[in-house]
Amino acid sequence: MAILSGINTRLRKSAGDWTFSRNQSTTIAMQKVEKKAVPVRSNKQMTRRMGWANIVSMWRSFTGNLRPSFEHKGSRHSDFNAFMAANLALSKVYLKRSEVRLGVCVAAPYIMSIGTLPAIGVSLMNGGKMRSDIALGDLTIDADTTVSAFSKAVMNNNPYFSEGDQITGFLADQQLVGENQIPKVRMVASRVRLDNTSNTKLLDIVSEELFASADGYLASKSTVNGGIAWIHSRLEKGRTLVSPQQLVVNNSLLDTYTSDTARTEAIESYGGLNKQEYLTPYEDETETVQNP
Repeated sequence: MAILSGINTRLRKSAGDWTFSRNQSTTIAMQKVEKKAVPVRSNKQMTRRMGWANIVSMWRSFTGNLRPSFEHKGSRHSDFNAFMAANLALSKVYLKRSEVRLGVCVAAPYIMSIGTLPAIGVSLMNGGKMRSDIALGDLTIDADTTVSAFSKAVMNNNPYFSEGDQITGFLADQQLVGENQIPKVRMVASRVRLDNTSNTKLLDIVSEELFASADGYLASKSTVNGGIAWIHSRLEKGRTLVSPQQLVVNNSLLDTYTSDTARTEAIESYGGLNKQEYLTPYEDETETVQNP
């Protein structure tokens, strides 16, 4: 509050952030207190918002290696925008505010790419290994396997692969880090361009975690606790084509972080709900309202 004199002594009403009033021969100026808008937090809105953090965390784990992964995204949209849009409606992982600050990341079955090439199937084997449907014939990948031998095995046994195509593998290895056992994802990415003439040793340029063989197919080397995907890509007339792929997950943490309890705790950590939706089916409310 301020008392004015001079030419300002006749001011009344409001001007900008100030309100003026007269008290006998004195003009008093009071600055308005702005009320911060409180965002609406309905159950539907908060459930959707709580799913964002882990998707962003997963994207960051790829460290830029998941580009370009969406063929038909608009010219004004980035791969990040397309990744978020594709995955917001999928399996929700709910992180509390404190977990977001700690950088918690949980491997979930998110869409990795959308495109026009045939999808690569992935199945869970006994023992927890993951196997693709990329047939290798009688090739067994070892330290002596060349890119040429691998390329010939892929192209001879899978008609939709061609010379110059690329196979990229992604492993989202779920880990618990530090004394507090904070969930993190170790991301492994490897790629190889199919080349019938290259004598380079395959395992000199790719990770054996993603490029091993099992039962005549391209597979993970060992048990996967997290998620895995292989993406087929091709450069055609200056444009990158990709296969539509979703991370195939075998993650012991997933049920905990997708539960109703996890959702409720995450919402409460951000201030809870402030908008009642009486006709939305509830789970843990028992209130009965009667007309007076």
